[in-house]
Amino acid sequence: MEPILISGTNGFLGSHLSQSFTKNYTKTYGIFRGTSQNPGVEKIHDDILSIQNIPDNVSTVLHFAALTDMQFCEENPSQCFKINVDGTKNMLELARKNDSKFILASSGHVYGKPKHLPINETFPLNPISVHAESKMKAESICEEYAKSYGMKIIITRIFSIYGSKSPSYSIVSRIINQILNNQKIVLGNINTKRDFLHISDFLSAIDTLIKTNLNGCSKFNIGYGQSFSIKELCMKLVEFSKKNISVESDPNLMRSNDIEELICDNSKLKQLGWTPQLTFDEGLSQVYEWFKSNSKNLSDNA
Repeated sequence: MEPILISGTNGFLGSHLSQSFTKNYTKTYGIFRGTSQNPGVEKIHDDILSIQNIPDNVSTVLHFAALTDMQFCEENPSQCFKINVDGTKNMLELARKNDSKFILASSGHVYGKPKHLPINETFPLNPISVHAESKMKAESICEEYAKSYGMKIIITRIFSIYGSKSPSYSIVSRIINQILNNQKIVLGNINTKRDFLHISDFLSAIDTLIKTNLNGCSKFNIGYGQSFSIKELCMKLVEFSKKNISVESDPNLMRSNDIEELICDNSKLKQLGWTPQLTFDEGLSQVYEWFKSNSKNLSDNA
């Protein structure tokens, strides 16, 4: 298949994408800081804000470089908007000049607090966090580029993806690390419910979208289609660990703008032939075993 370009290939989603796609595409170019964690990715730049050219044979640009830590974004809004909005604008311009298809990594949080569930792509956008607001603005620019320049653009509204190499601030990583360190699990609101999708099913969803020929600006939710509470998540992971570990909710760790429940309506994506392959239990078990096997390496690199 024709070459692709992935921004943010050293991030959680980007690293998995590049690792998977170097096997299936003739060439994978990357924009990332530092050295590549994935052999086979050819670095063409390290900053989405300053890159001015991309190879003219790139068929698809996967824009996954972004600030995704919601707490960091709340504390650093100007940096969040600069990277997530201006960075998207710059990558869109490069894709436009190269006549490349463009896929944006957005977020299920752009919907805010939904009035009913599950959430489909026609729901109104009502972001209640800096991170979600930055993603909504990035989406708006995508819509303008598709309308003004006839670009083929796909906006992916991603719900909670988990897997090996999940970032330390992600809920799954935080829980597993506390279990592995034989600590009691202490979190904020453990009654909130999220839609968790394993990284392998996310990769197959992106691959499906790359191979789909759609005109204009299309939007797709990517999620499992069912919600689980943070408490359920903790209980499952404690069960896999075979340890006797308690779970506590600390009011000081709760977010004032937390969303009670998110469920992804993934029927639009399923119409393209995609469907999740791993159950919640199967995916979590795999991820727990990965973190357990790699815990020494992760602590050495911390």
